[in-house]
Amino acid sequence: MSKHPFVNLWFFLGFSLSLLATDTYWGWAIHFGVALAIALFNRAIFPTVLKRLKPFIFYFPTMLMLYIGFSLLLTDASLAHIMNEAFFGLTKLTIIVGAMMICLESTPSHDMVTMARSMWVKMNLPWQWVEDCFLFLGMTLRFYPTFQSNWTTVMHSRQSLGISRDGSRLAKVKMAAKDMPGMLIHQLRRAEDVANAMALRGYGQTFPRGVTHPIPFGKYHLIHIGIITLGFWLVHQYVPI
Repeated sequence: MSKHPFVNLWFFLGFSLSLLATDTYWGWAIHFGVALAIALFNRAIFPTVLKRLKPFIFYFPTMLMLYIGFSLLLTDASLAHIMNEAFFGLTKLTIIVGAMMICLESTPSHDMVTMARSMWVKMNLPWQWVEDCFLFLGMTLRFYPTFQSNWTTVMHSRQSLGISRDGSRLAKVKMAAKDMPGMLIHQLRRAEDVANAMALRGYGQTFPRGVTHPIPFGKYHLIHIGIITLGFWLVHQYVPI
């Protein structure tokens, strides 16, 4: 896969939309082969993706039974037809979710924001609300992992001290309701400090802002996007999917 975030995102979005438009098992087989190739090229991160995909696969039988049950009650279709549609649709959905997880794992979120800001700077449009949106995304991506890490640390500390022995869901909800507000307030204060520091350094005076480490987007990336688009178009145009 291309290392450029936008080209990478374009490929995976195109793959997902192409798979959604597939109506036959022959087309599904082609996309499944592409999915295997994607997993092969990204085999370093595939174990992480598979781990995150396990909850979705776990609920696959539940969704299948619910779909079959409601279809039998609300439609006149045969059981074989309903099971075929359910298996076909849920399998496509699983492949799409897996492909987008690979996309998110192979392309860090901050690279996507940096790429969007790099393209926005070239437009040279003085729109403050766009800069505010970039600031919101950047601060969210900065503080959410910290908040998640702090929460994990609190959980491990409770377990090591023998405080959190009750592992029921209700006990975890009560504990979160007690501890999480304080942690959120702490993160909000940190965000306010960062915002004040940015204002003191001149944020809000010049638009658009510059990018410290911009991600270039040139004609070669446009060529890559054109090739990807042409490839998916040719598949749908000449292959019976």
